[in-house]
Amino acid sequence: MKTLPTTRSIRNTIISIAAVSAMALPLFASASVNNNTDSDFFTRSDLAGTTSNEELYAKLQNASRNICGSSRIIATGSLRRSVGNQDCYEGTLTAAVERLDNAEVSALHEQ
Repeated sequence: MKTLPTTRSIRNTIISIAAVSAMALPLFASASVNNNTDSDFFTRSDLAGTTSNEELYAKLQNASRNICGSSRIIATGSLRRSVGNQDCYEGTLTAAVERLDNAEVSALHEQ
């Protein structure tokens, strides 16, 4: 004759489900953080209409942030991913400024 599950086994099952869900949640959150699209990249002709070096540098900053994703822990789900995104941002921005080869924008970047 089968017996009904005891309170202890039900409680253990619920705790196990909660633990697995808590471990899986950051994976789902970080999977949707970095949505790169082709619109994140732009060419020199896109920058031709920029009126000042400050605006040009702001465009490079925005593009770098869009490429690498947020460095906020709430958005990334983990400290490691936040640090990785920040390192990506800094490296991408530096590479973009160097590739642009504009002395004024380089001076803004070095401030």
